[in-house]
Amino acid sequence: MRRGLPASSAAPVFPSLIAEGSSGGGYDVKIPLAPVPIFLQFKIPQVVRKKSRKMPPGFSKPYLRMHLRTKRPNQHQLLLDLEASGKLVAYATPDFWSVTDLDNYYVAQEVPLKTRYFAPSDIGLLDDKSHQVAYCTGNPAAWLFSEPQRLGGKFDAESFGRIISAGVRKAHKQEPLNFLHNLSAMILELTNSKRPKNLTGTLFDHTAKGEMQMDEGGTRVAIAAREAAYLAQVRLGCTLVITGKKE
Repeated sequence: MRRGLPASSAAPVFPSLIAEGSSGGGYDVKIPLAPVPIFLQFKIPQVVRKKSRKMPPGFSKPYLRMHLRTKRPNQHQLLLDLEASGKLVAYATPDFWSVTDLDNYYVAQEVPLKTRYFAPSDIGLLDDKSHQVAYCTGNPAAWLFSEPQRLGGKFDAESFGRIISAGVRKAHKQEPLNFLHNLSAMILELTNSKRPKNLTGTLFDHTAKGEMQMDEGGTRVAIAAREAAYLAQVRLGCTLVITGKKE
């Protein structure tokens, strides 16, 4: 949040962090005129400290394993489908594991630069067995398990930044409210689920007819942004981030 996204010219918007009851003041101006939604599935890797026959060649101890969810509901397949629809999707997993490193990178605003980004398509189709992606600090390679298979591609922040930049260059102007409603509708269709009803309190409210209510001091765009972020988190397990072109 403090550093932004790699190679992103516009400050990222995190719809899930919209302040409760904010006076709005034109929240829609915070959505870029040409918006680019990014779906990030944050992973906490397992630290592997013991050497075994499954340690990939060229790796040293300790190295890291990012576990994938492939059992029902098959999150990995959902993210593959989301990426196939043209959206920018990535697993984001730290290239470090100690609290000291986290503290230091946070202060230096380098956490995004010390993160690996794996597109679901980099990993490909998987069955419902246990699968992990192994990677090692200082080594650009990554391996897919259970059966060892080296992944092609580059997974560093600079490479991910180029993907973001390409998406921003191709982005087109969209009206913020329509953009956010379309995002929510896309998530519901992808996950074959219905819009949640009777959600009350600090997120958003619905009438009996399913129409969104205005919470005090809010705006329709702010509510729609929070709804899209909620659906991304609950239905896909992803954090929704919005970047793009301001003009």
